[in-house]
Amino acid sequence: MAAIVDDQGVLTLVSNDDFQFVVPKRTAFASKTIRNMFNKNTGYIEAKENRVRFDDMNGVLLEKVCEYFCYKEKYNGSRGAVPEFKIPPEMALELMTTADFLEV
Repeated sequence: MAAIVDDQGVLTLVSNDDFQFVVPKRTAFASKTIRNMFNKNTGYIEAKENRVRFDDMNGVLLEKVCEYFCYKEKYNGSRGAVPEFKIPPEMALELMTTADFLEV
């Protein structure tokens, strides 16, 4: 059965320390994991509430993830030089683990 995903509107991403980031769905769908949560065939509560809570991510990490989603959307398919996405060294390992979970 084909995935039915509505990428219109916004959703809220919530960190474990209750920081909230409101992003366009199409931007957050850079993550295959988030996109799958919004598949109408799965019945995830996140799709009904337009809200995803990440109990393993603090606000600083989730903010960087949201920055990457915006960066990816902005430069996807770009023909020119793409600027480097800056990652603080102390965050690198945690971001790699998070990227693996989010499938970005």
